[in-house]
Amino acid sequence: MAKDLSGTGRVTVFPVLHDWETGSRCILAYTTTDGGLTAVLGVIPVEDNVHEPGDLFALGGRHGFVGEWKGDHKQKCGCWLACTGYGSRTVLKPGTIDVPDTGWTLDMSQTVDLAGAYYGHQRVVAGRMTLNDPVLTEQARALLDRPLISA
Repeated sequence: MAKDLSGTGRVTVFPVLHDWETGSRCILAYTTTDGGLTAVLGVIPVEDNVHEPGDLFALGGRHGFVGEWKGDHKQKCGCWLACTGYGSRTVLKPGTIDVPDTGWTLDMSQTVDLAGAYYGHQRVVAGRMTLNDPVLTEQARALLDRPLISA
């Protein structure tokens, strides 16, 4: 059963190409709780984005795993999510929004305790995220309108 998790702190918002076949994208937000021990990732809902992923752990499973990640399938999906969030914060790509202090609420759909510490996290929670600041929310949603950058 899903429940809400809320907090205030640093939030990193970035677009993700989550399905190569359809070119489908979504907007993810990454933050932490428990002094950084828990990675929190959520899809920022965008009206009319029919390709929004409903299950972030399944999204992680479709992207593949690094051989060093330990644990069962769900734990490895959690590692992918932790890596994606942490990596998006440490290496900001064009268009990433990194806010030092804002409120958020996550409609938690899944949680996993990782098989060890990955990217400083021991747990990952994921679901749909709502940002408390309506201006920030609109800036985040506008990231979906940015064109894909190709090499």
